[in-house]
Amino acid sequence: MRPLKLVMNAFGPYKGKVEIDFTKLAQSSLFLVSGPTGAGKTTIFDAIAYALFDQASGDDRQKDTFKSQFAKDTDLSYVELEFELGEKRYFIRREPTQIGPGTRSKTKQIQSNVAFHKGDQVTTKVKEANDEIQQIVGLTYDQFRQIVMLPQGSFKKMLESDSGDKEKIFRNIFQTKQMEQFQDQLKAKAKTLSDQFKSNEQAMKQAFSTIAMEEDEAWTKAIEQFDIENILEKLQETITQEEDTLTAVKETIATLQSELKTNEQILSWLEQKEKNVAEQNVLEQKQEDIQQKEIALKQHIEAIKVAEVKAKLDEAMNQQNKQEAKLTELKEQQQELIKEEKTQSEKLTLAKEAFDQLNNIRQEISKMTEELKTTEQIETIEKSLEQQEKLIEKSQQSNQTLKTEYLKVIKDIEKNEAALGSIEQLREKMAELKEAMTLSKETLQQLSQRKEQLEKICELQKKEQKVVVQYEKAKEQKEAAYLKLVQGKADYYTNLASILSEDLVEGEACPVCGSLDHPNKAVSEETSSTKEHVENLELEEKQTNIIYIQLGVELDSLQADISSRCKALEIEGETAETEFKKVTAKEQEVSEECQASIKELETAKQQVSEEAEIKEKLEALRKEERSLHTEQQQCQSTIEFATNRSKELTDEKTQLQENITGGNREEIQQAIKGKEEWMEKTEIEYEGLQKVVNATRSDLASTQTAIELTDAQIQETVLRKDQLENEFSQAKDSSTLGAQFAEYVLEESQQEKWSEEVEAYKQAVLVNQDRISQLDQQLNQLESLKAKSVYEEATTQINTEIQEAEQKRDTLLTTTAQNKRAKETIETYHKQSGEVEKEYQLYGLLSDMANGAKQTDYISFERYVLGIYFEEILLAANQRFSQMTNHRYELQRQTEKGKGSGKQGLDMEVFDHYTGKTRSVHTLSGGETFKASLALALGLSDVIQNQNGGVSVDTLFVDEGFGTLDSDSLDMAVQTLLDLHQKGRLIGIISHVDELKTRIPAHIVVEKTATGSTARIKN
Repeated sequence: MRPLKLVMNAFGPYKGKVEIDFTKLAQSSLFLVSGPTGAGKTTIFDAIAYALFDQASGDDRQKDTFKSQFAKDTDLSYVELEFELGEKRYFIRREPTQIGPGTRSKTKQIQSNVAFHKGDQVTTKVKEANDEIQQIVGLTYDQFRQIVMLPQGSFKKMLESDSGDKEKIFRNIFQTKQMEQFQDQLKAKAKTLSDQFKSNEQAMKQAFSTIAMEEDEAWTKAIEQFDIENILEKLQETITQEEDTLTAVKETIATLQSELKTNEQILSWLEQKEKNVAEQNVLEQKQEDIQQKEIALKQHIEAIKVAEVKAKLDEAMNQQNKQEAKLTELKEQQQELIKEEKTQSEKLTLAKEAFDQLNNIRQEISKMTEELKTTEQIETIEKSLEQQEKLIEKSQQSNQTLKTEYLKVIKDIEKNEAALGSIEQLREKMAELKEAMTLSKETLQQLSQRKEQLEKICELQKKEQKVVVQYEKAKEQKEAAYLKLVQGKADYYTNLASILSEDLVEGEACPVCGSLDHPNKAVSEETSSTKEHVENLELEEKQTNIIYIQLGVELDSLQADISSRCKALEIEGETAETEFKKVTAKEQEVSEECQASIKELETAKQQVSEEAEIKEKLEALRKEERSLHTEQQQCQSTIEFATNRSKELTDEKTQLQENITGGNREEIQQAIKGKEEWMEKTEIEYEGLQKVVNATRSDLASTQTAIELTDAQIQETVLRKDQLENEFSQAKDSSTLGAQFAEYVLEESQQEKWSEEVEAYKQAVLVNQDRISQLDQQLNQLESLKAKSVYEEATTQINTEIQEAEQKRDTLLTTTAQNKRAKETIETYHKQSGEVEKEYQLYGLLSDMANGAKQTDYISFERYVLGIYFEEILLAANQRFSQMTNHRYELQRQTEKGKGSGKQGLDMEVFDHYTGKTRSVHTLSGGETFKASLALALGLSDVIQNQNGGVSVDTLFVDEGFGTLDSDSLDMAVQTLLDLHQKGRLIGIISHVDELKTRIPAHIVVEKTATGSTARIKN
C-alpha cells in the first residue's frame, strides 16, 4: 500500500482544506514531517489510518473527535485518500460523526459516512467498506499499526512489555485468538468435570448419612475408607433381611384382622338384637294410644260428610238473599234512567234546531274569507311598494358612494403612473452613487492603510523616546562603572607593594628586587581595593556596557525602522503625528460621506424595488376603476327598474280596494273567528247530547235485561235450596253422631299428624318384627354362642396386637425404602464418578499442558506458538539492531524461568558482546532503547508481511523517538531507514530533531497559527 494524495478538511487542527500530494516529494521516498508541538504532524498519520480503517493511528484519539475546533458547525469535516496497491489505484472518502451543514436547517447531526471507489464500483456502507479495504490491503488495523504506522510510544511498549502483554499484542497481530479460546474451553471442561466428580462424592456421602442400619466396626471402617463395593454389599444384606421380616409381619396382621372382623360381626348382631327388643317394648306401650287415634280419625271422616252438605245449604240461602237485594237495586236504577232519558231528549231537540242553521253560517264565512284574501293582497302590494322605495333610496346612496370612490381611484392611478416615471431617474442616480461609493471605499482603504502605517510610526517614535531615555541612563551608568573600575584598579596596583611586603622574610630574596634586607616595608591602607573588589567592578562595568550596547542596537533598529517607514510614506519623521491626525480626520470625513451615500443608495434601492409593487398596484387600481364603473351602471339600472315597478303596484292596489265592502282586515278576521267558534260549539253540543241520549237509552235497556236475568236466577236458587235441605235431613238421620256432628270434626293439621303417626306405628311394628327374625336366624347358625363380654374382651386384645404389628410394619417400610433409595443413589453416583474420573484425567492433563502449568514452565500452547513467531521477529530485528549498535547488542528470548508462577515464554533480554553476558532490556539507555525498539518494530513488520503471504507494504510512518540519539546513533538509524527507502518503501518520519532537517531533503512542513494549522511540501 502506497499513499498518493491525502486531502483533509476541517480535520483536527486544520481549519480549512489541506492537500498533501505524496507524488511531489522531489522523487524522494524518504521525507520528514516537521513543525511545532501541537501543530498537527501526527494528525496526518491519523487521517491516513482513519481513511483506511475508520480509526486513529494511536490509542489516545477517538474518531468522533476528529472535527476541527477551529471550524464552524456549517463546515463539513472529511478525509480523502488516494492510494495504490500493485498496479491498481483506489480512492476513499470518510466523514466522521459531527454537527455539519444542513439542507433544510442551517446545521444538523451527520452520522459517519464512507465512499470507497474501486474501479467503477462504489461501496457506501461503513462495515462493508472496512471489510473490503482490509481484504485488499491484507492487514488488520493492529497489524497496520505494527507494520506501516508506528505511533508514539509503541516501540518502547513492545520492547519492555512482559509475556502477558506481548501475548495480547501478538494475539491480535497473528490471529491466535482461537488458540486462547481452545485453552479456555479445555480449562472450563476440566473444571466442570472436577466439580462434577466432587459433587458425586458429596452426594454419596449424603446418601451414607440416610442409611438406617445398626453400626458395627466393619461398617464404620467401610464408611471411613469410602469402600463403595463393601458398603453396597452390606446394604443389600440389610435390605434383604428387612424385606423377609416385613413379609412375616404382614401375614400376622392379615390373620389378626380376620379374627377381629368375625368378633366385631358377632358383637354387632348381639347389639342389634338388644336394640330391636327394646324398640318392640316401646311399640307395645304406644299401641293403646294409636287405637284411640284411629277411632277419632274414623269419626272425623263421618262428621266431615254431614258438614259438607250443611255448608252447601248455607251457601244457597246466602245466594238467594243477595239476588233478591240486587233485584230491588236494579228496579230503583231503572226509574232514575227513565227520568234522565226524558230530560236529555228535550235538550237534543233544541240543539237540533241550532245545528240546522250551520250551512247558512258557512256561506257567510266563505264570503268574508274572500274579502280577507283581497285585504292580504293589498298589504303585500304595500310592502312591495315600501321595498321598492327603500331599494331606490339605497341604490341612489350606493351610486353616490361609487362615484366618490371612482374619482379617488382615478387620482391614485395618476399618482402611481407618476411614481413609475420617477423610478427610471432613480436608476440613473443609483449608478452614479455606486461609482461614488467605489471611489470612496478605495480612498478609505488607502487612508486606512496609511493610518495604520502612521500609527505604527507614532508607536515606534514613542518607544524610541523611552529607549533614548534608557540609553542615556545606561550611558551614565556605564561611564560611572568605568570610572569606578579605573579608580579601583589604581588603588589595587598602588597597594600591591604592601601586599607583597606581607610575604617578605628577613634573609630571603625579594621577588621584585632580589634584596635580602627589607628595612622599609610598604604599609597597606585601609581604603585600598582588593583583587575580589576589582573583579566585581569589572563584572559590573561589563554588565552595564552590555546593557548600553543592547539599548544602542535597539535604538538604531527603531530609528532605521522609523526612517524606512517615513520614507515609504514620503513624510518627515517630525510630522508623523500631525499627518496621523490629518489622515484620521480625512478618513472620518470620507467614511461619513460613504455612509450617507449608502443610506441614499439603500433608499433608492428600496424605491426601485417597489417598482413591481407599484405596477401591481396600478393594475389593481385600473381593475378597480373598471369594476366601479360597472357597478355605477348597475345602480342606475336598478333605480329605473324599481321606479317602474312601484307605478305598477300602485295601480294594482287601487283596483283591489274597489272590491272590499266590509271593514279592515282585523275586523273581518274577528267576525270570521266568532262565527267559527259558534259553529264549533254548536256541533260539539249537538254531538254530545246525541251520545248522552243514546247512552241513557242503552243503560235503560241493559237494566231491564239485568232485572229479568236476576229474577230467573232467584227462582233457580230457591229450587236448589229446597233440594239441599232434603239432602241435609237425610245425611243427619243416617249418621251415628247425632246433632252434635260438628264436634267430631278435627283440625286439618291435627288430622294429618294423627294419620302420619298411625301409619308410622304400623310400619315400625312390621320392620321390628322382621329384624328380630333375621338376627335370630344369623345367631342360630353359630356353633356355640358365648356371652357378649367374652367377644368384647377378645376384640380389645386383637386390636392391641394389630397396632403393635402395624407399628413394626411401618418402621420396616420406612427403613427399607430409605435404604433402597440410598443404595440406588450410591450406585448411580458411583457409576457416574467412575466415568467422570476417567474423563477428568484426560481433560485435566490437556488443560494443564495447554494453559501452562508447572510441568510446562507456565508456557501455554498459545504462547508456545507465539514464541515461534517471536524467535522469527528477534532474528529479523537483530539484523538491524546489531548494525545500529556496531555489533555490540543482540536481542534474545529469555529461556530461564522467571520468578513466580506468572505467564512465561515471551520475555526478552539483551546480550552484550562487550561483556559476554545477558541483561534486562530495561537497563538499556534512552538511545539504545530507541534503537532496539525500532529494530524490533521493523523485524515485526517483516515477519507479519511474510506471515500474511508476502503482503506488499510499500510505506512506513515513524512517529518520534529520534531525539534520544547521539550523532553516530542517529546516522545508524537514518541509514537503516535509508536501506528501506532504497528498497522502494515510502518512509515518513515525525521528529523535532534539527539534524534530520539537513539529512532528509524532502519535508512536509506543518505550521501552527491562531486560526488553525496548515501543511505544505518543501523540497
